[in-house]
Amino acid sequence: MPILRVRTLLLLPILVAVVLALAVVALNVRLFVFPASSTPAHADAVVVLAGGDGERLDHGLQLMADGVADTLVVSTGPDELCGSDPAYEVVCFLPQPDDTRGEAQAIGRLAEERGWDHLVLVTSDYHATRAGVLVGRCFAGDLDVSPAASHKAPLSLFAAITHEWGGLIETAVRRDC
Repeated sequence: MPILRVRTLLLLPILVAVVLALAVVALNVRLFVFPASSTPAHADAVVVLAGGDGERLDHGLQLMADGVADTLVVSTGPDELCGSDPAYEVVCFLPQPDDTRGEAQAIGRLAEERGWDHLVLVTSDYHATRAGVLVGRCFAGDLDVSPAASHKAPLSLFAAITHEWGGLIETAVRRDC
């Protein structure tokens, strides 16, 4: 066998591995670091999912200050925001089950009860892809996803992305609301 052909045969698996690794990195960046998002227009409500490191609520409150909606919906336990009296309506709820799917189901019911047809969903950037899919399954109206930039350390972000992959697989298998 000519030397050039041997080198090609040896380099081909390395080249394939590098291309696959780059594809995996690009997919992770697209889904969890810079997820699809929309510029929030005026909506019936801004919906903030629980979790994150405070960035979600901060982003939701900024959207409310910008006049995006007249109602703020927060998935949370009782806290000072839920008992407060800001210049807009605040709706707090505890999802059952207490996970993203439970939040999506509760949001769908709440939107149907109130006749909402346009929501802005706020969650962390690494969570936006899966949360958008789940809420979109439970809510029939227009949904803008406005991710809040997380400030997780690299190891924590890696753990969150790993968790999100598991959630995306579960979401792909279980296709109901």
